[in-house]
Amino acid sequence: MPNPLCQSWPDHTVANTIDVLGLGCLAVDELLILPHWPEPDTKTRLTGRDRQGGGLTGNALVAAARYGARCAYAGPLGLDPDSQFIRDLFAHEGINLAHATTLAEARPIRSTILVDQQNRTRTIFFDLAGSVGALTDLPDDAVILSSKVLFVDHYGIEGMIRAAKLARAHGIPVVADLERNEWPGFDELLDLVDHLIVTRAFASKLTGESCPASAVKRLWKSDRQVVVVTCGEEGAWWCDRLQSTPTHLPAFPIEVVDTTGCGDAFHGIYAAGLALGEPLETRLLHASAGAALKARHLGAQRGLPTRAEVLRFVIKLTVVPCE
Repeated sequence: MPNPLCQSWPDHTVANTIDVLGLGCLAVDELLILPHWPEPDTKTRLTGRDRQGGGLTGNALVAAARYGARCAYAGPLGLDPDSQFIRDLFAHEGINLAHATTLAEARPIRSTILVDQQNRTRTIFFDLAGSVGALTDLPDDAVILSSKVLFVDHYGIEGMIRAAKLARAHGIPVVADLERNEWPGFDELLDLVDHLIVTRAFASKLTGESCPASAVKRLWKSDRQVVVVTCGEEGAWWCDRLQSTPTHLPAFPIEVVDTTGCGDAFHGIYAAGLALGEPLETRLLHASAGAALKARHLGAQRGLPTRAEVLRFVIKLTVVPCE
């Protein structure tokens, strides 16, 4: 059923008509559910399979849309079946594609994810052929300036830098999901992000700090608004302009089925909350709750919660019963 909190928009740009604008990584994920990891040269009967959307930006936009934000994707899509799969999925979620660019050579990343039910692990194989990322000259400046929040990742560094520079120059916050830093220009993009949310592993790679609180300190700089280092079941550490000492946010207790997309859920709900004007601590609490709820489901997008589901979950686990 389509997201009732989102709607299709006309093909024009009006100031602040986009809550969260994404330009980057989209994927189509084929999930293969295994009862156990197979021995070499054997046959294993699958216990299930699924096909879902994926990608850093794709997952974040779906999470943000289900949370109630007006979302748009303005990056490239191709003419292949996987691109059409994404178009259909975004239409279902109410994500605006009026400013997306059609390139014959482009296509989403294709991933095959093997889920080992016995050991509760996942192995991801991905194919980058045709993956373009953010373009250097599109979308038009007016599209970027019509957004309340710009969401970037590391796919198409030059295009991301151009969009982030424009956003920051006009006071539009930049939220990032960054996982790799080997491309030229990464450091420049990193400096443009004022709402930085990274995993503990990547924070350690960037800073050399194994302690997440120490990594938060190292990643902080005067023109940032927020730095968050997520640590899975150990919660997250964060600081902002008012709370300069790193603060711990505990994770919600949950029975984990699959952690694929949990970080993307956190990013997307945080970006949506920022666009909707929620206070920082509310954004962080709801992002953490959304990641926990996603972990109950297989795949990156199947379990992304609605705003109502996040609120019910938070209330249920935070209200203290009267004695």
